[in-house]
Amino acid sequence: MNPSELVQYLANVMSIARADGILSPTEDTALSSIAAEIGAKRKDSKDAERLVAQPDFQSRPVGRYSDRIRNIEDMLFVALADGNLSAEEQARILAFAKQISISQEQIDKIVAEADARLKVQRASLVCPKCGARCQGGAKFCPECGAPVQAVAQGLAARLQFEYPSTGVAIEFAETTAATFDAALQAARASPSFQEIERSRKKWFLASWPAGTVADTLQLVSNLKGMRNRKVLVDGKETPWDQVFAFLWCAEQRNAAYRPAEFCFGGDEKRPNLWGCKQFGMDWVEWADWFSYGKYIGNDVFQFDKQRIVHELENRLHGLRFCPHIRVNLIQAVVSFFPERVRVSDRDGWKYKENYQQTPDSIKVVRKENYGGVTSAHEFYSDGVAPVGFEVAKAILKKAFAQCAVQDLDVKAVLP
Repeated sequence: MNPSELVQYLANVMSIARADGILSPTEDTALSSIAAEIGAKRKDSKDAERLVAQPDFQSRPVGRYSDRIRNIEDMLFVALADGNLSAEEQARILAFAKQISISQEQIDKIVAEADARLKVQRASLVCPKCGARCQGGAKFCPECGAPVQAVAQGLAARLQFEYPSTGVAIEFAETTAATFDAALQAARASPSFQEIERSRKKWFLASWPAGTVADTLQLVSNLKGMRNRKVLVDGKETPWDQVFAFLWCAEQRNAAYRPAEFCFGGDEKRPNLWGCKQFGMDWVEWADWFSYGKYIGNDVFQFDKQRIVHELENRLHGLRFCPHIRVNLIQAVVSFFPERVRVSDRDGWKYKENYQQTPDSIKVVRKENYGGVTSAHEFYSDGVAPVGFEVAKAILKKAFAQCAVQDLDVKAVLP
């Protein structure tokens, strides 16, 4: 057989061992024995494991007719290795037998030969490292010295995860990374923990109920930089950076002197009303979102609150898993935000100045007196800018009251 046929041959056999989702020690020993007998290298076995793990894998006869007969012999050998021929294993073997056109009489003969092979196997072991045959009572391989009793005495290994249909699940592989032990400890502390073997490597799955993303952060932080990891949300794989885009900011928040106030941006002198500095919609006079709307008079600006909500929803989507976002507060702030404002220092608003005309902008001519000399100051305006923080404080005070916010004070959030 050529290399690709050899891989398919092994995959056909492995599919039988994987039929019930459990790889028993005797099945594992049988697979090692078969791989050694057909001269398969470790790379061939890994390629076969990757092939059979594909959702659309189908057993397919390869090689000469004698290879195909030998393939079904090995499939039956593995199926009987754990002493139980399951209905799924039987169905797969009969489907393969139909493809190579062998009779029931031949199958019965192959079953008898498989039983004989198993008696020989039980009297000896195959070294999991070098493939050499060892005596049944041997503790170490006489060829390479590797321990072999673990193969005979080990527990059956699961081959597939049972993914939850709701909540958050994080899957990762065993690695030599410095933070792996801490990650594994955090995973074992999760409400649901699973461990399987895949491609001769241990894989782990930690799961949490919906709405508990904050509980995943210890594991997520320790998985930083690791390649073999993925996250599932409500049973669907989701890009890692989409789910944990907030992580770096959350770590800064945890290290802040006043974590609850951190999200409102006061530490950077860029306060916001939403409780998330990552939105980029700050209460500063140059903020673009103060231009969402149009003038309905020379000094009255009407906000386009639908556009403001649209922008908030877009920015919230990328950070929707952040456990520190207060959605109810965002909604309250929007409800108390004014529909329209009058440009006057007393009302807390001024023109946003622009020296180039833009759509929906108005021309403003304002007389200014400097040292007794009066001059006209002309500019265009397509929005307003806040004067100080009195308006913001009034909005946030009402929003805090409606949402029963107890861990924050408006005076601490806004200057």
